[in-house]
Amino acid sequence: MLKNILTAVLLRKKTISTLLLMVTLLGYVSYLTFPKEERPEVNLKTVAVIISYQGLVSDDMEKLVAEPLERELMSLEDIKNVISVSKDSLVQFMVQFNLDATEENLGKFVRNKVEDSRDKLPDDIEIVEVREYDSSLFSEIKIGIYGDVPYKILHNTAEEYKKQFETIKNVTEVEINGSKEEVIKITVNPALLEKHKVNISEIIGALKSYNNLVPAGILADSNADFSIKVPGLYEDYEDLNYLPIKTNNNFVLELKDVADIERSFLKRKEYVKVNGYEAFGIDVARKPGTNVLESYDSVRKILELNEDKFHPEIKAIIIDDESVAINQRIGAAENTVITAIILVMIIVIGVLGIRSGLLIGFAIPVTYLFSILILDSIGMTYNLMTIFGLILAVGMLVDGPIVISEFARAEQEKGVRRRDSYINASYNMFWPIIASALTTIAAFIPLIFWPDNIGQWLRVIPITVIVVLTASLIVTLIFVPALGSMIERKTAETDYSSVKKSSFFLDKYETVLKLAIQSPIKVAILSLLTFVTVIFLYGKLGTGVQFFPDDKADGARINVTARGNLTTEEKTKYINEVIEIVDANSNVQNYVANTVQRKHIWIFDNNPSDIIANVWMEFKNPDEILDPSIIIDKLKKDFEKIVGYGIEVKENSISSVLNAGKPIEIEVSSADVRLLGQTAEIIKSKLNSINGIENAEIIYPISGLEWRYDIDRKQTGKYDIPIQSIGAIINLATDGLKIGTMRPKDTDELDIKIFLPEGERTLDNLETLKINTKKGAIQVSEFIIKKPVDKIFSIGRKNGARNLVINADITKGVNTAEMISKIKAWKNSTSLPLAVDIKFLGEAEDSQSSINFVVSAFVFALLAMFMILICLFNNFYHTFIILFSLVLSTTGIFVGLIVLQMNFNIIMTGLGIVACAGIVVNNNIILIDSYRKIRKDEPNKIKAIILSTKSRIRPILLTNITTVIGILPSALQLSINIFDRTISYKSAETYFTEPLAWALVWGLSFAAVATLIVTPALLALPDALKSLFGKRYSQIVVN
Repeated sequence: MLKNILTAVLLRKKTISTLLLMVTLLGYVSYLTFPKEERPEVNLKTVAVIISYQGLVSDDMEKLVAEPLERELMSLEDIKNVISVSKDSLVQFMVQFNLDATEENLGKFVRNKVEDSRDKLPDDIEIVEVREYDSSLFSEIKIGIYGDVPYKILHNTAEEYKKQFETIKNVTEVEINGSKEEVIKITVNPALLEKHKVNISEIIGALKSYNNLVPAGILADSNADFSIKVPGLYEDYEDLNYLPIKTNNNFVLELKDVADIERSFLKRKEYVKVNGYEAFGIDVARKPGTNVLESYDSVRKILELNEDKFHPEIKAIIIDDESVAINQRIGAAENTVITAIILVMIIVIGVLGIRSGLLIGFAIPVTYLFSILILDSIGMTYNLMTIFGLILAVGMLVDGPIVISEFARAEQEKGVRRRDSYINASYNMFWPIIASALTTIAAFIPLIFWPDNIGQWLRVIPITVIVVLTASLIVTLIFVPALGSMIERKTAETDYSSVKKSSFFLDKYETVLKLAIQSPIKVAILSLLTFVTVIFLYGKLGTGVQFFPDDKADGARINVTARGNLTTEEKTKYINEVIEIVDANSNVQNYVANTVQRKHIWIFDNNPSDIIANVWMEFKNPDEILDPSIIIDKLKKDFEKIVGYGIEVKENSISSVLNAGKPIEIEVSSADVRLLGQTAEIIKSKLNSINGIENAEIIYPISGLEWRYDIDRKQTGKYDIPIQSIGAIINLATDGLKIGTMRPKDTDELDIKIFLPEGERTLDNLETLKINTKKGAIQVSEFIIKKPVDKIFSIGRKNGARNLVINADITKGVNTAEMISKIKAWKNSTSLPLAVDIKFLGEAEDSQSSINFVVSAFVFALLAMFMILICLFNNFYHTFIILFSLVLSTTGIFVGLIVLQMNFNIIMTGLGIVACAGIVVNNNIILIDSYRKIRKDEPNKIKAIILSTKSRIRPILLTNITTVIGILPSALQLSINIFDRTISYKSAETYFTEPLAWALVWGLSFAAVATLIVTPALLALPDALKSLFGKRYSQIVVN
């Protein structure tokens, strides 16, 4: 039945040729239009909430807003964490949901909850923002606008660019950084107020009374209705000069008599500098799932069209151009695949001839194009993780075409016609190839469910591999036989020189094979001892575990930290000192520096709470500079000269995001603030006492000194003065008192603010201001009590309790996992307060979560493989042999880690083990299937084992050798560009593929021995046991 179906399909050569052409062309079109980005899109299931209440200090914001709203948010379904930071007049929330949360619009879901909770919050709160995070926040396009021109010209240029960027397709938000607020500024003169016997309350009252919209209604007569307009809003700020304040007989005191009115910019609250010039920064955010390269191209086109348009001195550049890195990494990774294909073709041509080599070489790109077509149709993007999946699949997808071609060639050497040989190959290898693919897919399926946000990035790899293997099945069983029957010779010609060489090799191999088959018990014991010994040696000599490989940085970022309530001017002074050192480094191409005014709690953001500024640096072309790690080390050394504030340099790379934060991060949380601090100090002290751990510190909330004005409620009651009126007067000496708005014709709405003169904005002058009461004008000092108090500027909470984080570095050369194990052992043996919750974060949390998942995924994969193999062979012992081969391939990987002194990388080495297992299982399935078929006609079991092994030695070695040679350049960190005829060493993407490649190289090298020596020996093991222990004991296995 199956053979008839395959024959009918394979004979329709024109139909298959047409399908092959369509798949190839559509796949190529998908490749050209595939959305490209460096990292895959992830659904963070996180919502940012910002609540404002003007006038409340941080601890009051915590009590009145953060605590009650936390309780409400934590009652939501599928909630994971509610994190809040309370500051003066502002509370920021980060609401994290479980990744399996089913609610589609989480932003709306959270907003509704906040609105429903208004009755538990102060009346005058403002919901500033409720926004769901998306992964596009990791790939904002940063533009720097700078030049030696007046502020107004530069500001207008930035605004014009903003408008043009907003027109780009798929751009969701454009934000300008470094702007000054433009206002209508009224600066009152206290001396003139005193001279004219006017107090500030009268000016505030006049401004509010004379700047109002006046609805005059409609006048109707017998003929028509006429709308009546009474202009009440000022449109020109100069009209404010003539605002009447008070009259005395015929004299009208106008605002210009006691104040200066101007339209001006206030001081910057955020300072931006690009390449040494004061500047504006523009952040362009795009819609998730769109082509980031197209977005960059659109931004670049706008910059080119407007070059020198606004002012010859103004420059606009892209900072940290992600598109360059994406193109370089994707191009290099594609070259890795192309190199592997060429190497595979060369080896196959050398062994099977040019036609078979071209057939197998052609099958690989067709499979890839078919896979890309499928990936594009299911909404995936083309990113580094997709390409890692394609690289990972090289060895697995080449296995099937080699098996089909080699089987057909063997048939042709027996005299079978070309067409029939490929039909026979497809039929005889159908179920083994299907089972091989299914077992490999079964190994990768659990990895799709990798937990947490990191899992959303990594699951792209197994999805890609599964798609490639599925496409490979169709190519292997349909396209390869059909194409092979058309391009191969009608009958195979025997190359006697190669036969002679092959016979010499087979004779030597047969000698070794017979020795193994004659001593299967020794082989089994030796195999087990090898595995145990290697694992023991790895425990002693291994370099440890790493979560994700460190890659090569293409830039760096600097965090500047300082304690205290610093002004923008003080922050600017610090950042200029940092910029001097950055400017002096010839390896830096561009940089943008800015003071920090945080609006959100960013997910994956491990910046310290006392950060005041940061600098983003873009290095020059890698061919022109030193290794980035040397540049970063040089910067760190230079920054050691600066004292008085903290400077931290971090490399700008993918691994720095995934391995973010310090190696050791411990979170303590408790409702008891006293216990919280005590426990944190105990943990810090312990960390400092452990050899190998250094720089332990507690990240305390930012604190300092502030002047506190307590309202004398008895006095305000006596004079019937609202407390808000006192606060309004105090604003004159701080941020200015907003008393209204104006909408000029040339711009959007501007605030009208009243200030004291620059030199008189002091606490003492503030107290001399007067406020109107029923008993006359009285100084503000009569209603307030001034005193200095300790102040917490930023209060962090998590899930209803205050929290602190203790972090530390690991001494170079010390194993992080070992240190974390020591800390956990101490924690479990120490009596710490029960009211304090202690949790490991960062690398410790990610590594442990990943290890637990990998173990459970491995167990599931083994069970799935077991079931598939049982269904195929209906034999427990043969299934056991195949699964036992995984032990030896894994042994090879650990030998490689010991020899090369490499870390066991949880992600990439783990994937290498799974990929290696797929290839090893495939080879063993085909070997044992061949043995079972030969055994039906061959009564001598030993002879059947030898015949089946010799018949499969060529495809098994070919598969292993082609995979090892194809992946070897990646293992050696060589990137070969076939088109440019260049070879790069240690390019950025090779840092990711190196641990994966070495796992395959060492694992498959050992697997070749396992498949060709150990597997045949284990097939002979039951008879050996029977001879040794007698028939009664041999029943424990199934022949």
